[in-house]
Amino acid sequence: MTSPVFISYRRADSQHPTARLFDRLAPRYLAPAEVFMDIEAIAAGADFPVALKNQLKDCRVCLVMIGPSWLDQRDGDGRRRIDNPADFVRQEIAEALSRNITVIPVLLDNAKMPAPGDLPDVLKPLASRNAISLLSDRFDRDADVIAAKVLHALGRSEDSELDLIKLLFSFKGTISRKQYWLGLGIITLVAIGIVAGLLAAFGVPVLKGLLDPGDLPRQQKLITQLGTLWIWWPTMALAWKRIKDLGHGMGLFVPVLGAGIAQIGFDLAGLTSEASALSLVCLMMLLGLGTLKGTRFIAHNI
Repeated sequence: MTSPVFISYRRADSQHPTARLFDRLAPRYLAPAEVFMDIEAIAAGADFPVALKNQLKDCRVCLVMIGPSWLDQRDGDGRRRIDNPADFVRQEIAEALSRNITVIPVLLDNAKMPAPGDLPDVLKPLASRNAISLLSDRFDRDADVIAAKVLHALGRSEDSELDLIKLLFSFKGTISRKQYWLGLGIITLVAIGIVAGLLAAFGVPVLKGLLDPGDLPRQQKLITQLGTLWIWWPTMALAWKRIKDLGHGMGLFVPVLGAGIAQIGFDLAGLTSEASALSLVCLMMLLGLGTLKGTRFIAHNI
């Protein structure tokens, strides 16, 4: 799997701030698998240059971490590493520039942007790319600015821009606890309204039908089930995005979905007590998801 965001850096020059930026981007803004930072992400035994090129061929944003000594890093013979065609950092940046993707120089702790004359020909276009500063004493603010630029380049929106349709009817992205409860509340209110309307149309006392649906005739029960069948898509979408927000536990989605499907089957088969028990199980699992603390993703088009 290739990642849409590639971070190019030198360990001797910027390992610590790069690691901090990675931790800020993933999982706060992006899924960890969406950000490629280090050789540890390449499988053991893989051809390293080929693996790097494969990672870069489909990425859409390249962050070039430039520390105070980035340009002057030298090899064992005293030559600048950036002048060596075999240098991996040089190859990474050259590949990204050749693809004309978004390349963002990140200047660490007052590092200066290299001038065109300081760079080999293949890297000269880097000097004209608009740079962003990342300072230690204002790291969180600067990192959030970088994240916003990355999200914009990926065509993604932020939490405040997540509209109701995307919240309820999309499996893309993740949502916070507040958005989860909002979506679950909307679904519940609309579902109750639909059931109440159907019960009134059947001539059944609404309160009795809501509190004791097991006494409904089979045909009315089937019509009520069909009337609320629409809630399964948004409910599962909310659960799926909420689990992704937790950063783990995708297996939780299986029992939530399984219990929901089994509840419908038991209800239609006349097994009212079993259906009621599964309804309670589904409700408890959904409520439980809302109480867990997530990782506060704000990227929606994962």
